[in-house]
Amino acid sequence: MSEEVKTAKREDDKIEWFGMDGFLCAFYVIEAIVMGYCFINNVDVVIGKVVPYLVTIVTTLIFLKYLFEVFSFAGSQGKR
Repeated sequence: MSEEVKTAKREDDKIEWFGMDGFLCAFYVIEAIVMGYCFINNVDVVIGKVVPYLVTIVTTLIFLKYLFEVFSFAGSQGKR
């Protein structure tokens, strides 16, 4: 492998705290705090309705983002 390819791979392996990686870490922490509070105080509406819908929406949006990246990458490879 050339040095440029090795450098590019190292840059791709880094965690971007202000991108999707940081969002997922912050979302997990916020979700854990809210769920813990709701379990302790028996807030059934949040546990039974809000959190499952919110997690489903966020998961779907992330999946669609990655699908878009895959198809845009595949489209750019076909043009070569």
